[in-house]
Amino acid sequence: MALEMTLERQTGRLPAEFTSFVGRKTELHQVRRLIDGHRLVTLTGPGGVGKTRLAVRTATRARDAFDGGVYFVGLSSLTEPSLLAQAICDALGLAGQGGGPAASRLADHLADRRVLLVLDTCEHLLDACAALAEALLRCAPGLRVLATSRQPLDVLGEHTVSVAPLGRPEPGGPDAPDGEECDSVRLFAERAAAAVQGWTLTNGNRDAVARLCHRLDGIPLAIELAAVQLRTFSADQVLSRLGTRLFQARGARTSVPRHQTLRAAIDWSHALCSAEERLLWARLSVFAGDFDLDAAEHVCSGDGLPAEHVVDVLTGLVDKSVVQRADRGGRVRYRMLDSLREYGVERLAAGGGEARLRRRCFDWYAGRLRLARAELAGAEQARWLDWFDRERANIRALLGHVMTTAETATARDAMDALGRLWMLHGMAGECRHWMDRLLEARDTTGEGWACLLGLAALTMTLQDDLGAAGELLERASAQARAEGDRNAIALVTCCEGVTALFAGDVDRSLRLLGAADELGEHAADDVLLLLVEVFRGVAHLFKGDHPAAVEHAGRGARAGEEHGELWVRSYGMLVCGLALWLAGDLEAALERLRRSLRIKRDLADELGMTLGLEAIAGCLCSGGEYVRAARLLGAADRMRESTQTAWFGPHHAMLRETHIGEAVRALGERRYRAAFEEGERLTPAHAIQDALGEPPASGAPAGASGQDASPLTERELEVAALVAEGLSNRDIAGRLTIAKRTADSHIEHILAKLGFSSRAQIAVWITEQGA
Repeated sequence: MALEMTLERQTGRLPAEFTSFVGRKTELHQVRRLIDGHRLVTLTGPGGVGKTRLAVRTATRARDAFDGGVYFVGLSSLTEPSLLAQAICDALGLAGQGGGPAASRLADHLADRRVLLVLDTCEHLLDACAALAEALLRCAPGLRVLATSRQPLDVLGEHTVSVAPLGRPEPGGPDAPDGEECDSVRLFAERAAAAVQGWTLTNGNRDAVARLCHRLDGIPLAIELAAVQLRTFSADQVLSRLGTRLFQARGARTSVPRHQTLRAAIDWSHALCSAEERLLWARLSVFAGDFDLDAAEHVCSGDGLPAEHVVDVLTGLVDKSVVQRADRGGRVRYRMLDSLREYGVERLAAGGGEARLRRRCFDWYAGRLRLARAELAGAEQARWLDWFDRERANIRALLGHVMTTAETATARDAMDALGRLWMLHGMAGECRHWMDRLLEARDTTGEGWACLLGLAALTMTLQDDLGAAGELLERASAQARAEGDRNAIALVTCCEGVTALFAGDVDRSLRLLGAADELGEHAADDVLLLLVEVFRGVAHLFKGDHPAAVEHAGRGARAGEEHGELWVRSYGMLVCGLALWLAGDLEAALERLRRSLRIKRDLADELGMTLGLEAIAGCLCSGGEYVRAARLLGAADRMRESTQTAWFGPHHAMLRETHIGEAVRALGERRYRAAFEEGERLTPAHAIQDALGEPPASGAPAGASGQDASPLTERELEVAALVAEGLSNRDIAGRLTIAKRTADSHIEHILAKLGFSSRAQIAVWITEQGA
């Protein structure tokens, strides 16, 4: 069954279903029951049989049984087995800052949670999926895994369910009365009615439809591909044209009948395409995830397909259900189902152009990344972060294919930009993975590599691997100075200063960061160099010079504001707030810290939110609000567990222990522990509400989880009410004076919390609430 979905920025969210779910009542009951009694359940079956739809629908029904959450991890676009654990971390919202392996972070996070993890499309990563699933299940007793695969994982304790095709009519059987059609006929009828306005199942076409569903073995994808052909043919014509191809396919002895049937249906759909449509089908298979029109036009045009024809040809493939809309954040995007993309890959390889097209695709993304690198320090920062969210699957897959074959300068410059994007997203773990791969595959002693070496060392520092970082920084510094590149020297010197700060050598850190500031002629062009003043502020903070900390961090915040960026600006505010708090200006400190936390919330910067909660907890301690402070510290610790960040050196750890000790002395160990554990149970949204002093939605307490408490925050209720008024995301952003990206994010959160898939459902819900 075709799975039409929007691939959300928050990858762990269950995909929205935009077509009706037909049949499977028995299977839904069976799989739901198996999840309760078995730790690992794997849905097996051929491509196109409906494994993913069944898994998603079952997970949706099981949501209430898993207070730790239900998470969906689509693996079809993942080509690197070594990144499997990181992909699951991404889905669970565990940023890659930490020093430990992703698998260890997953195990720690899941250890005491009741979670349902849906691993979709495991067959090409079978060994990795089996090993990781077995390891996680062993250390997390509350974990359940629901996998889909064309073959079992073969793990001890695995319970497999073979997903059969939909029920189909038998030849010569009696006509079914209205409303009692078998599932395959119902599916065909619903998809045909959606494809052809006014089409209905009648006594005149029922026999042809029934025979067609029988010949297609009840395979949902094959039925859907046939149903869309009613735009051109009658049901009898579809049956007669498909019959010959099925007969030919079943003459082969190389595959099982159901594989032959699906292959024949896809072959037939391919034959009905024009030459340009067949060409585009093959070329689009180079995209591992969803893609936009710009990418399709630039990557897939040429050699028989002019760029100006791509949009019309793509529209033809959408009409034939070969390509599907997969819009995200109000942007039009497209994708192919796995079976159809695999078919396209075969056609592309048969034509001998696969490697060339992958390089061309990488070159297209490399060009976009160069532009992102130049604009990340300015007003376009949020737009580029949003773009990277959407394109990560494509870029990740391409890196695996072209890491060793792309032109050296192209690969180096692309990784230089990607490193910054990974940093801004808090993904140091994946950044280091690819940096290590590149450094192993390439000779990095030539000109132009110093900046990338420095960036690679920074990822090691953030993972608290200071020895490896120091060795790499020595190489980077020598190369930068040999080339005489002042900006490269500035960046490497900045990275050396950060490493010294993590090592606890504040005086050396200040010397290096001061030198980096003097060397950076074009600091505004590099978002990382904009951080120099913020880190100088941190160093002065740890040294106890609070006025200097405010001065330098304030410069960093102002620099970010002047250039229209948010990430550095909010970190500057945070450090200013910390310094003001330690200097005794509690009111000014809270004002800065809360402004910073609001921005971090809008950016979904988990590391920034964690640090913000800790800082505000310190202020609350100073103001005598020890219970709230302990609660926020508990919430921050839970979020730190997710980000797995190293402390910013021993001074940071000591600072935190100071206000923990103050709260324990004021409350006593028992009361402190109770408040801390309450904070651990808070959702991040509620914890941030509490820290910002925002009233909880519907008057419920921040940690409320009773039936009468609204699942939405006050701001989300406000956004939902504007959705009910019919406003677009852009209009909502204008009404509330927020960025459109922030409005997009609010609506995604509303959909996720309410379990909805459309704005219309939000409007109905708001009306029912009387809001």
